Amino acid sequence: MLKLKNVAKYYHSNDVVAMGLRKVNLEFEIGEFVAVTGESGSGKSTLLNVISGLDSYEEGELYINKEETSYYSIEEWEAYRRQYIGFVFQDYNIIDSYSVFENVMIALKIQGYDKETRKQRAEELIDRVGLTSHLHHKASKLSGGQKQRAVIARALAKDCPIIVCDEPTGNLDSESSKNILNLLYEISKDKLVIVVTHNYDEVRDFATRRIRLFDGEVVEDKVFEKVDPSETKTEVAPYFLNLFSLITIAIRNLIRTPRRTIFTTVVFTFIVAVFTLVYGFFVNVTNSTDASGYNFVFNNVTDNRVIVTKYDQTPFTPEELATINDLNRVIYVNNHDVMNDTTVYFYQKDEYYIDVQPAYINPAIVLSKIDLSDGEPPSSKYDIVVQDDLGYQVDDIIYIDYAQKYFMSDVDFDSVSESTLFADKIPFRVSGLVKPTNLYSWVKMFYFHQDFIEDPTTISHSYLGSRDNQIYEVTLDYGDYSLIGLNYSTLVIDDTIPDGSIQLSDGFIGTFEWYADEYFPDVDFESNPTYYLDLDFNLVSSSSFDTFTQPISISGIYTGGGVDEWEEVYAINTNTYNNMISSNIYQITAYASEAYDAELIVENLEDLGFNAIYPQNVSDPFTILAKTILSVVFGGLMLILLIGIYFIVYMVLRNIQQSKIRDFLILRSIGANKSSLNKITIIELLLSTVFSYGIVLLFLYLQKLYRFVPMAGNIMNYFTWGNYLFLTFLLLYLAYLLGSRFNKRIFNQSVITSLKSE
Repeated sequence: MLKLKNVAKYYHSNDVVAMGLRKVNLEFEIGEFVAVTGESGSGKSTLLNVISGLDSYEEGELYINKEETSYYSIEEWEAYRRQYIGFVFQDYNIIDSYSVFENVMIALKIQGYDKETRKQRAEELIDRVGLTSHLHHKASKLSGGQKQRAVIARALAKDCPIIVCDEPTGNLDSESSKNILNLLYEISKDKLVIVVTHNYDEVRDFATRRIRLFDGEVVEDKVFEKVDPSETKTEVAPYFLNLFSLITIAIRNLIRTPRRTIFTTVVFTFIVAVFTLVYGFFVNVTNSTDASGYNFVFNNVTDNRVIVTKYDQTPFTPEELATINDLNRVIYVNNHDVMNDTTVYFYQKDEYYIDVQPAYINPAIVLSKIDLSDGEPPSSKYDIVVQDDLGYQVDDIIYIDYAQKYFMSDVDFDSVSESTLFADKIPFRVSGLVKPTNLYSWVKMFYFHQDFIEDPTTISHSYLGSRDNQIYEVTLDYGDYSLIGLNYSTLVIDDTIPDGSIQLSDGFIGTFEWYADEYFPDVDFESNPTYYLDLDFNLVSSSSFDTFTQPISISGIYTGGGVDEWEEVYAINTNTYNNMISSNIYQITAYASEAYDAELIVENLEDLGFNAIYPQNVSDPFTILAKTILSVVFGGLMLILLIGIYFIVYMVLRNIQQSKIRDFLILRSIGANKSSLNKITIIELLLSTVFSYGIVLLFLYLQKLYRFVPMAGNIMNYFTWGNYLFLTFLLLYLAYLLGSRFNKRIFNQSVITSLKSE
């Protein structure tokens, strides 16, 4: 069955070559109980290592069932050990983190026994070596003799034709030694048992043959009981661990080494957190509409805004609006989309001046409590949520107006209260604070209650605009002369003015006179000080798909509202103001709770035949170029980060993986193949990565609720399912690379050489 022909083994150390075996010629058959003796260093263990495929040989040939092995690959030696060899080591080579039962079961699993047979056979062998009372004890807690008996049970549990034992009774008492040798002798009836021993007298009564070695050579080969060689080959069917078995082994390894697993998880959690946050920042920056915070296509860009029109540019019918309102994932519909691209102005009193800043109008209904860094969503018309970088606290008052008004430097700010100074502005109570959605934008994001959003004055303002965002046209006619384009003036709403009339400020009249002197040189205005009453004033509304001109009579000079003499102001009442707006609805906004829902809404609207635009994904050429550059730059940084993380994790976890090499080498010695062990390592790291990723995602969800890390929640709002999948792939690929690299050392040399180096 087993034949060595002129086998030689060399050892190289410090340029000195030593002979482990010298031209050994031996043959072994099933049914033999062979005792190998000799002095220390005579080559006994080397002979067993070569026979079992744990060590290589340089010369000669080893035959198994008349098949040459000199050309065997690593995989073929693994298959040989798995199918033919049960090994009892001199120094135990037991997996300390496993119990006695698990050490025996793993050998049976590698050989392919089914679950019930494994359990029954393992318990039977453990009982026969006298370890039933220690069945579930960790191997690390066993004495030397108990470890040896556990290893013997593991070797005998495999139904292998060859059992090789290196000093199997060296750590046992006389009674235990006798029991173990009886057991080996019993199984030698249908197996080949080779026992290396320094005490031949101990095995004398069991041995059928004695081989004595000296200085790597066979100096005695004495047969006491001749065995007839079998005419048939002793074949064992190959078996490969399936994925489920590999996963269970990986999970057991993680559970049985809690300290190592916890440390690995902590390291991975930190790395995953860093990479997730950096990747979130990358997604935030590269998916913003513009690096500068201003978009040349749409002004107010949020990740939940979807603009809807009809392809034929006709108004929406009530039925169509109802259909859009009822769409899945639509949480609110603003029938006046122009509101999103106009601004209101808020005023903050400082020591020497009034700070005036623009802000976009957004519905607070799109916010949930987890979006707020403090406070609550608005509960009434004059509640508001503002950015938390403006210095406001919950319950503060913020003054807002539809038009921008400048304050002269001669105002005594120290003696004037805010309520007096801003008497003509609308006071809002700050009900909540929210993180900025775009750190680069100079226009702030405000969130109003639905009652304010749907107020007719708010709607009218949105269509007619404000000082810095005019979307209407003013014309003045005097006799046969016409002046067009006075559209940089401030519109003021004052209900003391009669319906259908308008009043102009001194600044407005002065501007007209300046133009009149230039364009109407033959008109004498000085002889007619009230000439302005004869002017024909036309407002042309062109803010919607409907465009119409409304003539309005001038009733006098406007002096109300604290208007300075230099300001160009014209004033009308609310009714006149509202009458300038078309009742038809041409463009609306459907709101989603997040970007992923918004993209699904776009698909649903397009399926219904509507023209749906998601501004977050619409860019002008400059923005596209900027985003491309940012994507390349940050993509390169992400790649550098990934490589850096890979090497950092490798260096940190190298010692941990080093402690696992011995266990894997033991598994190799009992038949586990390279592929299976490689997969087990990778699965362990993948499981650690997935668990760590879950911890990070749970933390990000909780911090959105409680704002542990204020910026993290804002970054994660930009993630879609595609981003999550991409991030998952990158992290798992990192774990795969690490697992593959850790295993290289296990397989680049023989099992015995690797074990000796540990």
